[in-house]
Amino acid sequence: MIDWTQGYSYEKYVAKGYGEEQDRQRRVDGRTIFSEAFLSAVRAVEKPVRLIAFAEVYCPDSVVAMPFVKKMAELNDRIHLAILPREHHVEELEAATGVARIPTFLFLDEEGVVRGKYVELPEELRQRIRESDSEERSMVVLEYRRGKHNALIEKDLIACLASF
Repeated sequence: MIDWTQGYSYEKYVAKGYGEEQDRQRRVDGRTIFSEAFLSAVRAVEKPVRLIAFAEVYCPDSVVAMPFVKKMAELNDRIHLAILPREHHVEELEAATGVARIPTFLFLDEEGVVRGKYVELPEELRQRIRESDSEERSMVVLEYRRGKHNALIEKDLIACLASF
């Protein structure tokens, strides 16, 4: 079982990075645009959510996805965000998702049952990457890291929130 009480705040997550990493995360935070569908889904959450985010500020995929969990916690006080590093939690991640990748977001109910999970990339993007050749795969990943597929992140996170 993952002890979500050991998690830290978004501010501490950013502070764990070097100056350049912190600046990059803050830039991405500032330019991330959220759809009304995403904002509405976050506001509609009526049951408590323990949102555990396994992420590292040095990871480009974490940098892209973390503004979404930050926004969820800011918009709805029923969503309790706790951030944990991948290191020291590999076994728990593998038990919960089958892999130990970052970012991983686990959506737990009050009893600690995982009701939703987001692992590393949006599922639709993961499928596209699997079906691509190496050149296209590199292009898709670069687009993702530049925020061109944020709607897919939102889609997966909305699905995770649906049971709350």
